[in-house]
This record gives sequence, C-alpha cells and structure tokens, in this order.
Amino acid sequence: MTASITSIRRADIPAQGLRLELCWDAALLGQLPEASRPDIESPLRIQLSFRPEGGRIIMDGACQAQCRIACVRCLELFHYPLSLSFRYAFEPPGRPPAPGSVQLGSGDIEAVHYDGEQIDLLPPVIEQVCLGLPAYPHCSRDCRGLCPQCGTNLNTGGCACGAAAGTRSPFAVLGTLKKKP
Repeated sequence: MTASITSIRRADIPAQGLRLELCWDAALLGQLPEASRPDIESPLRIQLSFRPEGGRIIMDGACQAQCRIACVRCLELFHYPLSLSFRYAFEPPGRPPAPGSVQLGSGDIEAVHYDGEQIDLLPPVIEQVCLGLPAYPHCSRDCRGLCPQCGTNLNTGGCACGAAAGTRSPFAVLGTLKKKP
C-alpha cells in the first residue's frame, strides 16, 4: 500500500499484521523548530509493518531519504543519504504501571503511549529521522575546514593569510616561555 497517511486506526490493523509503504513530503517535518529541522529532499520513503502483540501494537519501520546538511568543518552543504530502521511498541491508554520499583528494560525504551484508537505515526518517524542524522557531519573524511584567521575554505585552496599553512601555531607562544640553561 502506497500512501501519504500520517496516522492509523487500531481497528485497521488485522491480527496477521499490516504493512505500509509511505511516501511523505518533506513539508511534514514543518512542525519541528526551524533550527533543528533537517533539509530533506522529498520524498521521505517509509516502510512500516504493524503487528498486534497482547494489548500492544509493535511497529517495525525503515526510512530512506536524501538530506542536505552543513559540514561542521567547512560549513558547506552536502548530500547525506539517510537510511535507518527502528521499532516502537505502542501501548494502549490506561495501562497501569507495574507495581513496586520500576526498572526499565530494553522493550520499555521503545514504548510509546497512544490515545484512543488513533496512532499518530508522525512523531516517532520524525524522532527517528532526527536521531539518524549525524551529530557532527563531515562532507568528507579529508575535509580541511576553514582557516582560523581569514575563514577561507581550505578545501578549495590555500589562503592568503598563511595561518593555515602552519606558520603560526596557537601553541607557539609557549616556546617563548621555555627557560634556557
């Protein structure tokens, strides 16, 4: 099934499970703050499979997209292929917590509560997209970054100030403090 739905009713998931293939427009990520919103080229391709397990609904998912993100060294935008898989367990409303001291297990970390009969798919998918992006993205392993003096992108060539050529080290001043015998 190919669609751009963002929620599913609990009653629409049969006992044998349900599989969805979704193509979302990147504009759906508009609910994120602009500073943290990834620049994703549409479409965001998502495969989801649902299966009931007791009172819970288990959702296994995968997501693929092309993102444009800035390198933390040179600040240039580059394409980053996002490909990730994830799992969530949707808990029904009103399920009481276990008595006694609570210790989270691996299955509890992926648990999400849903209200009523509707499961909103957008928040868990957005969460996974944000978690799937690198914290410190680099355009390449050999990125040389920016000159600390003049700000020239050192990947495109040298700079005129010579600071990047290694003539001036930030630790050079320590050499003057050394006592001579």
